[in-house]
Amino acid sequence: MGYINEQEIKRLTEERIEGTDLFIGEVKMKSGNIIYVFLDGDKGVTVEDCIAVSRHIESHLDRDREDFELHVSSFGLGQPLKLHRQYQNAIGRQFSIVTLEGVKHEGKLLQVFENKIVIEKQGIKKKDPSTTEDILFAEIKTAKIKAIF
Repeated sequence: MGYINEQEIKRLTEERIEGTDLFIGEVKMKSGNIIYVFLDGDKGVTVEDCIAVSRHIESHLDRDREDFELHVSSFGLGQPLKLHRQYQNAIGRQFSIVTLEGVKHEGKLLQVFENKIVIEKQGIKKKDPSTTEDILFAEIKTAKIKAIF
């Protein structure tokens, strides 16, 4: 890749979302100058937010100098959480967590601390009491919000 790089995309995105509750969930650069910007926000992300960020980035890049494909979207349900702030925003939601050792945990996110989270796990049977479990961030391989229908 030439002059278009991840740091430049992050800088342009942060420039546009400064002063809002939005933040960058992730930026991915793929071969062929395919750029993915995933936004997240304390109060969610609208289509208008994505359009504004996309237009801002595109207005600062020169397609004649280097062609690119840009995709700006919200940090989707089912994507692994990356940032402490995302965990904070997900308190009260159902989670699926896989540790580095491959152990799967499912439960409701109750608390988020600097180095760990606390989840509530339902008992095996409905009448069984629920339990809480601490999971260190350093032990989490992936953590995803579960869709409940």
